Amino acid sequence: MISRIRPIFAAFAFFSLFSTPILLRAQVQATAPISVLPQYQQRWDIYGGFSYSHFNPGAGRGVPAINLKGWNGDATAWFRQLFGLEFSARGYYGTIEVPLNAYNITTSDMSEHLFMVGPNFRLFRRESYTAGFHGLIGAADGVFDNGFKNSGIQPNQVGIYNNKVAFGAAIGAWGDYNLNPKWSVRATADWQPTHYGFSTQNEFAGTIGIVYKVGSLR
Repeated sequence: MISRIRPIFAAFAFFSLFSTPILLRAQVQATAPISVLPQYQQRWDIYGGFSYSHFNPGAGRGVPAINLKGWNGDATAWFRQLFGLEFSARGYYGTIEVPLNAYNITTSDMSEHLFMVGPNFRLFRRESYTAGFHGLIGAADGVFDNGFKNSGIQPNQVGIYNNKVAFGAAIGAWGDYNLNPKWSVRATADWQPTHYGFSTQNEFAGTIGIVYKVGSLR
C-alpha cells in the first residue's frame, strides 16, 4: 500500500514545485494595470499668451471683416483632475475699414475686451501632453469709434456697430505640451460669439501662450 502512495505523493510534490511560480506570475499579470494615466494634481493653471480674432465690425455688406490681435489671460481652478472652473480675460485691437459715408471717415481704431467664466474639462492625459475643452460665458465690451471719438458722430452713422457692453462667449478646445511638471505651452481655438447691433457675430479666436501650474489637489 505504501509503495503505491509514494509515486502519487512524488508526482504531487513535483507538480506543486513547478506550478507555483507559474500561478504567481499569472496572478500578477492578471492584477497589474495595463497602463496608468499620469496624475495631474495641480490646483491652479495660470495662463497668459498672444490672442487673435477674426471679427466683422458691422452688419452691412460693405464692412469687411478684420483681424484683431491682442492678449489672453486665464486662470483655471481644478476641483478634480478632469474638471475645473475657468476665468478668462481677453483684449483685442485692430483698425476698421469704414465704408463710404458722408463724413469722410475711412478708418477707425477699435478695441474689444471680454470677461468670461465657465467649466473647463481635461479629457486626455499623457505624460508629455494633455488636452480638453471649455465653455465660457460673460460680457464683451466693444469700442468701435476710437478714430473719431470726439467728433459727435455715432458709429452706426458710418455703418459700424455702436459702442456696447454685449453678450460674449467662447466654446472650444485647448491642448498643452508639457515642458516639465510646472510649465506647459498651450494653444486654444474657440468659436467666440458676441452680440453687437442686435445681431450675432460668429468670431473665430485663437491663442498661444504659457501655462504655469501651482498648488495641489491633495
